[in-house]
Amino acid sequence: METIISKMETITPYQMRIILLLLKDFSTMHTITSIGKELGMTRSGIWKVLMKLKKENYITLETTGKETSLIIPRLNLRNELLEKYLNFALSKEAKEHERWIFNFTEAKEHVSFFILYGSVLKSYAKAKDLDVIGIIPDRKSFKRLHESLDKIQKSESKRIHTINFTESEFREELLKPNKAFVEAVKKGVVLFGQEGFIKFMKKLHGVSK
Repeated sequence: METIISKMETITPYQMRIILLLLKDFSTMHTITSIGKELGMTRSGIWKVLMKLKKENYITLETTGKETSLIIPRLNLRNELLEKYLNFALSKEAKEHERWIFNFTEAKEHVSFFILYGSVLKSYAKAKDLDVIGIIPDRKSFKRLHESLDKIQKSESKRIHTINFTESEFREELLKPNKAFVEAVKKGVVLFGQEGFIKFMKKLHGVSK
């Protein structure tokens, strides 16, 4: 266990950014060029990170098979260690927004996972609302989640704009695709339920277990 933890602690910011992009942006077949465009990285920098991730068996590198071959990195989501890597990366990303982890703690026990997204991640002062998505384990949890968010709202000066789904409902929206929710997953932060989020995203990537 200590060896795994020490390996997780050596994750570089660039490795985290690429691995999370590949997880969250499930509907895009990313290439080195598209990753560079999304993350503002050089091709050589991306290649170095990809080779490191491939060496750890966290990704595979495939080619399109066309005349001008493109290298397509894909997560090796059947690698159990990758799940720990992703959990660590998502949790580390969430810790950059500890204020919201604390403020929304009341909702934690009622969700499978909980996403904060939108302008508040860039600037609290400029944000009009607090945009959140709560994914619940069953329909019975709707009422409890709404009650907890109503309680949180009393101590927030900005309006909480919440959209709540069961997992199957949210999956349906993403596969339509509902571009607003696809973007929320891609750019948002998973405040709670990182393990649940990873399991959910594995299914979207076509991995059942």
